[in-house]
Amino acid sequence: MTPASFVPPVFGTDGLRGKAGEPPLDPTTMQRVGAALGIWLQKHGPEQKRVILGHDGRESAAWISACLTQGLAATDASVIDVGLIPTPGLAYLTRTEPVQAGIMISASHNPGGDNGVKIFQGDGCKLPDEDEQELSRLTVEVPFEPIASARSKPRRELGQSYQEHLANVFAELDLTGHKIVVDTANGAGSTIAPSVLRCFGADTIAIACEPNGHNINDGVGAMHSEHLAQAVRDHGAEFGFCLDGDGDRCMFADQTGQIWDGDAVLTLMGRHLAEQGKLPENTVVATIMSNLGLHKALALHGIKVHSTPVGDRAVVAAMRDSGFALGGEQSGHIIFAGEGQFTGDGLYTALAVMSIPGVWDRGFAQTFEDFESFPQLLVNVPVRKKSDLSTIDSIQSAVRTVEDELGEQGRVVLRYSGTEDLCRVMVEGPNFEIVQQHTDCIVRAVQAELGV
Repeated sequence: MTPASFVPPVFGTDGLRGKAGEPPLDPTTMQRVGAALGIWLQKHGPEQKRVILGHDGRESAAWISACLTQGLAATDASVIDVGLIPTPGLAYLTRTEPVQAGIMISASHNPGGDNGVKIFQGDGCKLPDEDEQELSRLTVEVPFEPIASARSKPRRELGQSYQEHLANVFAELDLTGHKIVVDTANGAGSTIAPSVLRCFGADTIAIACEPNGHNINDGVGAMHSEHLAQAVRDHGAEFGFCLDGDGDRCMFADQTGQIWDGDAVLTLMGRHLAEQGKLPENTVVATIMSNLGLHKALALHGIKVHSTPVGDRAVVAAMRDSGFALGGEQSGHIIFAGEGQFTGDGLYTALAVMSIPGVWDRGFAQTFEDFESFPQLLVNVPVRKKSDLSTIDSIQSAVRTVEDELGEQGRVVLRYSGTEDLCRVMVEGPNFEIVQQHTDCIVRAVQAELGV
């Protein structure tokens, strides 16, 4: 029986996410999500139901995994546990192993006290919104008794097949003699990323590769790329990259320690694929949060930008619908069609960049120099409710004033976070002082109407 106090989970832009132990990341909800997925598979797939499960190393992953397994077992689904693995690795195994769904237990770039659940369908892609909504309904409707004794089947060796997949895709890559720094945010890529680089012969400097259940993303990784930049300089490396906690984002540092984000990578890879004749309609897909510098840099090479809402799922949808080959986000999610299989994969992205002909001879500082970022400021404003922003006159008036003053030399993006009670205010402009002034103006308007 469903407890009267139970609140069905609301899936955000990237699955479920929150404080571990609190709804929706509490034991009861996790059991019900597991049972709901089992019933959903029963309705949409074959009678036999197998689910593969992995995590990014947070301490809470153990009990969340146990609760999901209890719910799945109650609906006659079996669970394979592959342990510590990047999200793209779990997506790859979901696609290639004889399973019907995958679950990644991860809060991505969030602090160690958070956690989350990302669910993949059998083709390795994240569930569409309508299917997540159905799962949410099923958590309330499904009658079940969790099986406390349920156990998953450990298959830690399956992670090796993901590593072999990368080795096969980039079989021509030889990193012998190249000193490379990799920062895995003490997360899901801590074992596999250094191993892959050494497999290609790199002189590998591995930092933040010692997860202890609590230190994930703690001052390291893609959210704190200055740590990588310093390590590249300290070790005299030619190149460096850092992943986020679950390994689907990637940021780069050149030999000078200069940091390059997802927009710089899209510029580089877009130009490279266009030169090879492998960029359909000469178009790159990017979200509305991408920097104006991306649009201008690609335009110089006759490449267009197809803009989507925020989130890698929106990027993937546009790529699939229109047959585009490359897309991504400023945050470091880069999506490749073909061998990339429409999955954000930080390690795959790093290998793809390092495989571009001539990059080692030219040097990465020169390789990325086509991209010049417009000054940009993003402020997260805590809000007490998420009212329709378009209906709040004072906020819209502030936005219009800023847009009129910036003209074609800047822009404003105003949206709510999909996973937190935040309103994101982003302003770009010709210099940082102007950007700061305009951002402050809009932030004040948001705080006055919606602030906590």
